[in-house]
Amino acid sequence: MMELTRRRLVSIRRFVPIDRIREYAELWIALHRAATAKGAHAWHFASADQQNVYMEFLEFGGDADVRGDPDTVAAIKALHEAFGDPYPTPMTLEEWVELPAPPPDLLQ
Repeated sequence: MMELTRRRLVSIRRFVPIDRIREYAELWIALHRAATAKGAHAWHFASADQQNVYMEFLEFGGDADVRGDPDTVAAIKALHEAFGDPYPTPMTLEEWVELPAPPPDLLQ
């Protein structure tokens, strides 16, 4: 029986000056394309509370792990470099591991 690996969620918080939104959008599209081409999911959101703060998410399982994909990593690096941050940016890039769902009998 094949062992299933847990899903991963990588989150990246990014500050984007208002006058650079177009540049950000173009770089984000490149990241989205690279990640989704490998079977991952990619989303980004603007903060409802802090102007110019964005949160990006890459979500994947073991069969679509984009952390080693050269195109995806290059797109992440391009975003970091374009906005003046080293790669990986301390305290803005986090990785989360899926918790296994409890058995149904424990939920009752």
